Amino acid sequence: IVSVVAHFFVEGVKVLSSPRLGMEPLTVSGLNIHYGQVITLSLAAISIYFVKKALAIGKWQGPADTIYGAHRPDNELDVKVGLSSTLAAFISASGGASVGQYGPLVHFGAVIGSACKRFLKIDLSTDVFIGCGVAAAISAGFNAPIAGVIFAHEAILRHFSLRAIAPIAIASCVATGTSEILWPGTKLFELNNFSGDLSRMLPIALILGPIFGLIAVILMQSVRYTASFVAANKLRSEQGLLIAVLITSIGGAFVPEALGLGGSTVDSIINLEFTFAFLSLLLLMKIALTTACLGFGLFGGIFSPSLVVGAAAGGLALCIANMAGMDNTNSLALIVCGMAAVSSSVIGAP
Repeated sequence: IVSVVAHFFVEGVKVLSSPRLGMEPLTVSGLNIHYGQVITLSLAAISIYFVKKALAIGKWQGPADTIYGAHRPDNELDVKVGLSSTLAAFISASGGASVGQYGPLVHFGAVIGSACKRFLKIDLSTDVFIGCGVAAAISAGFNAPIAGVIFAHEAILRHFSLRAIAPIAIASCVATGTSEILWPGTKLFELNNFSGDLSRMLPIALILGPIFGLIAVILMQSVRYTASFVAANKLRSEQGLLIAVLITSIGGAFVPEALGLGGSTVDSIINLEFTFAFLSLLLLMKIALTTACLGFGLFGGIFSPSLVVGAAAGGLALCIANMAGMDNTNSLALIVCGMAAVSSSVIGAP
């Protein structure tokens, strides 16, 4: 179930985003200004507002609620809120909001696991069912069953246990197997083989680790501060959505690469298609737009934006290393270091 929903979530976002991406930008004094996101984000904001009102949803739920649910004695998750949150994330991403899909899919998997526990008379606690759903979401999304098993234990259950690892491993492998049977050959990113001596990268990685971690802190604190600002000023839902649409539309007009799920942007960084100046702009803009979207009400995940931020940071590190006279042999390794370091800091799962 989770594997199929994850696939159609991502493919649906691609289909609904294609009209926006296909619009030719306006050229003013030699500067390309993109405008499609103004239309799509406005439609997304209106849709999210009416979904929230129609279903009487007080607050969207994500991975934080999954973790909280897995550690509560009465740890059954609210199915209506969980499914509605997944729908809200799908609408936001389809409109071009700078949000991710993996957080909502992780919570969707947890909700499906919790729902199964209610109907199946199996002597396993609800947190194990939640872990199974989470592992399936990560496994299907990244085509990485081992990562699904580790993530469920490390980020959600917060411990490893023999009682949980077998069912979670089965759920994770079945999710990947389902994806491979129905949609074979799907890859998240196209990575070439590493070449050269990677041990040379260790001193650089040790130096860059704290820097990447600081960038992750800036991203997380920005989102928290914005959410606190909204709460302190008691902004209504429609006011927050309007602000999110305005900020994201203006930023996306000049840096459209900062919009959406960011998969194609990461691929472009991996292929070394951006300059130092543009990577710097992309890094700042991605943090700003993700903060605006998540802080003001366009719901979604933060993991995918953290991958883009990490890739941009790794690309900048590579540019600086090249300026310092280092060879370009392991360029991909530095970019992957940035992606891994920032995203692991954001989700708290190294």
